[in-house]
Amino acid sequence: MNVPLDNLLDARLRDETPYIDDAGFTARVMKQLPSRRRFSWSTQRAFIILAATILSVVIAYFASGEGMFVHDAFARVSSLRPLQLLLLIFACGTGMTIAGLWAALARTRDTAL
Repeated sequence: MNVPLDNLLDARLRDETPYIDDAGFTARVMKQLPSRRRFSWSTQRAFIILAATILSVVIAYFASGEGMFVHDAFARVSSLRPLQLLLLIFACGTGMTIAGLWAALARTRDTAL
């Protein structure tokens, strides 16, 4: 949102709130709270997905004849007529744009909650 305004409001609220002595109660409660986990669930999930992706790529590479499908795909694309190639590029660009918009909107909805 508006970070300068948030910082200003936070500073004003902090300055206007008088300190109430609690004889160390807050410090004792904070010590009893469980410590923060070193890696959050989202970080662990990201590492798991990354490891699974790398493993899948390696398996697919060796299972497909060590990448010959990539060579075959380039050979097929190079034999396309210019109009077909233009339509393919347009379709890929449209798909990537839609995926990017979807990701951005999903991220916006997550932060709004």
